[in-house]
Amino acid sequence: MKCTIDASVFVAIARADEAQHADSVDFLRQLRRQGVPVFCPSLVLPECAGAISRPTGGSEDARRLVRSLERFNGMGFVSLDMPRAERAAEIAITCRLRGSDSTYVAVAEVFDSVLVTWDAEMLARGPAVVPTMTPTDWLARYTPSP
Repeated sequence: MKCTIDASVFVAIARADEAQHADSVDFLRQLRRQGVPVFCPSLVLPECAGAISRPTGGSEDARRLVRSLERFNGMGFVSLDMPRAERAAEIAITCRLRGSDSTYVAVAEVFDSVLVTWDAEMLARGPAVVPTMTPTDWLARYTPSP
């Protein structure tokens, strides 16, 4: 199994006050324990940086998150070339998703991976293209029994 992880999950990990923080942290720990390969569009870096720095005005937390993503063992960053951009555009049109969201769906499709997100629109519309679930759902489905 492979995963594509939306920025919403990484932002929830970085912000302890987020409602989904604990499940996001547990998800990432379990993912690492199992050695699940992760493929994300390189867009995840500026998305996470902006999501952290915009509301707080602070830059150090945003930089820390970007550095941790860059060092994430098992993460493959996928560039947006023309064929992927065209596929993401088609997904945006047919699934009525924001452009950045359609990019995650396109990467998940190319790498035959599960898309993991907290984004309600991606959860509702992404399954037309790829399996899509929350970190909580992923934990329930893929965590081995003790």
